Amino acid sequence: LSGIVSALAALCVACCAQSPSTGNISVVKEIVDKLLKGYDVRLRPDFGGNPVTVGMSIHISSIDQISEVNMDYTITMYFQQSWRDKRLAYNDLPLNLTLDNRVADQLWLPDTYFLNDKKSFLHGVTVKNRMIRLHPDGT
Repeated sequence: LSGIVSALAALCVACCAQSPSTGNISVVKEIVDKLLKGYDVRLRPDFGGNPVTVGMSIHISSIDQISEVNMDYTITMYFQQSWRDKRLAYNDLPLNLTLDNRVADQLWLPDTYFLNDKKSFLHGVTVKNRMIRLHPDGT
């Protein structure tokens, strides 16, 4: 786990571009290490409390095929979700952290589905098409 976290922290360099300080890399590594230590991916934020409010946006990039005969269509879209997880709040750095897709496997994620879809899939690419942008308040 620490190897993954260390690699993850190294990949956070993009977030540090907002600040001229080169010391931010070690601060980011410490923040990520601290946030993931003891984090239980099986428990939703505020477990036992109110339901998690998940915001979402969809940007349709293209409508690729429409079939009136089969009554279906194909679209390419970007899907973004946001929620607050107090376990991921930090105050060591007033910057957002942009983390690569591997951190998503270590965090709770909403169980998203599209009601009444015929068939849906993610593009087959070499790296998963997902990213985590973490704000200091845990959003």
